[in-house]
Amino acid sequence: MAQLVKLADYVSRYEIDIYRYPSRYVRLKKERWQRIKADWEATRREGEGPLFQHYEEKGAWQKARTLFSKSWKKRTQEEMDLPSNWELRHQSVEALREQFVRELLSFQLNWASSTVSEISTVHPSHRKDSLLKWFLTDFPDTFFLFYEPVLIAGQAPVECDTLLLTPNELWVLHVLPGDGTTIYSSQGTRYWEKREGETRETVLHPSLSIRRTVTVLQNILKGSGMKLKTAVICPEGYIDTGKSSRLEFYDRRSMSKFQESLSKMTTPIKADQLKAAEQLLDAGLTVSENRMDAEPENAVDSEEEFR
Repeated sequence: MAQLVKLADYVSRYEIDIYRYPSRYVRLKKERWQRIKADWEATRREGEGPLFQHYEEKGAWQKARTLFSKSWKKRTQEEMDLPSNWELRHQSVEALREQFVRELLSFQLNWASSTVSEISTVHPSHRKDSLLKWFLTDFPDTFFLFYEPVLIAGQAPVECDTLLLTPNELWVLHVLPGDGTTIYSSQGTRYWEKREGETRETVLHPSLSIRRTVTVLQNILKGSGMKLKTAVICPEGYIDTGKSSRLEFYDRRSMSKFQESLSKMTTPIKADQLKAAEQLLDAGLTVSENRMDAEPENAVDSEEEFR
């Protein structure tokens, strides 16, 4: 799963230390899955025997409970109740993986909207965003996602296109909404036409938004060494226009090709990638409030407990 480093203008845990949290996420994810799968296998072997007995015997029960957050609105530790005996016994391994992915998505939203001292209000649309889920579930852990980021250019905030930072390059992705009936076609250098059935709508050419984002990035990423690539994607609709020497187009017919070509990348996280992520986070707009002000009735965990 790609790592959600920055979501809109929310406070991000990666802002604390981009050089430490990516590896921490990978470790937590690996340990969490190993324990859930071990429980699943144990319940199938032991029938109606007590769940987690193998953990208690090894003195690892508490460690197993402290990997992910059960209520991220109220806590900053990585805690979550492990599945019940019944839940594990009546699931296939495929269902277990799906449950695990849902848990990770919630966990990533937590990290992308809170720190030990600050919290941002997550818009409900982000919890149901199928494209955000696609980015996070269909790309490697070594990819950093900046989803709908707001970057500061000079003194002004700029709403930028979504950024996918891989170990080797930074993709600027302009996302076009639509469904199975949506068709986009070019009407020149400034406008496109969006068609849905009998409905016609004129929209700005995607290259204008991409050009604005690239200009902002070039000022932020001076000396980073990251190669910029640009693409227009329409996951649920169709793009009916000629090829471009500057832009790549991916629609409902070719999104899997785009995903597969990037997912083959096995390169580990690189220093240049971390440096670029740090520069982007430093330039990002953050809107948040103090956790004690937002949740006065809840005790805030210490930084030591969080780490």
